[in-house]
Amino acid sequence: MVARQDASLYTIEGVAAAALMIATATIVFQAMSIYTPGDTHIDDMLLEQLGADALAVMDLPTQPGARTELEEMINSWDRAGFNETFYQLLRTRSLEPEDPVQYSAVVTYRVGEDVISIPFTESARFTGYDPAIRVTRLVQIRSQNDDDVLPVKLRRGSDQAVLLEVFLWRG
Repeated sequence: MVARQDASLYTIEGVAAAALMIATATIVFQAMSIYTPGDTHIDDMLLEQLGADALAVMDLPTQPGARTELEEMINSWDRAGFNETFYQLLRTRSLEPEDPVQYSAVVTYRVGEDVISIPFTESARFTGYDPAIRVTRLVQIRSQNDDDVLPVKLRRGSDQAVLLEVFLWRG
C-alpha cells in the first residue's frame, strides 16, 4: 500500500513538472521576437508611405482650381520652402523623437527626346550605401515670363509636367 502511494506521488510530481516546463517554454517563446530577413521590407514600406503621404499633403490645393503648395514650390524653385514643409510633414508622422529620416529630391523632365534630371534639394548627401526608397509625384509647372528662376526651359506661357523624385533613407 505504501508503494502505491509513492507511485501516485511520483506520477503527480512528474505531471506537475511537465506542466511547469511547458508553461515556462511557452512564456519564453512568446516573449522572443524573431526578426527574419523577410520582414525587413516592413520598415521600407512604412518609410515609403511616410514620404508618399507628405508629398500628397503638399500637393493638395487649398481652394478649388488653385495651385498646390508643391506646384508653387517647384514653379518658384523654392528649395528652402520645400525643405521646411517636407521635413515638418515627415516629423509630424514619425513616432520617434529623433527620427533620422534623410531625403534627396530630384526634378526630371523631357525636352524632345532628352530626359534631364536636376537636383532640387537634399537634407543629406545620398551616397547609395544606405538602403533607400523612392517616392514620386508629377507636378505641373507653367512658365510665366522670360526671367523665370526655373532651370526647366519652357516656352513662355507653356505648361509641362515634371517628375519630382524623393529618395528617403534612415541614416
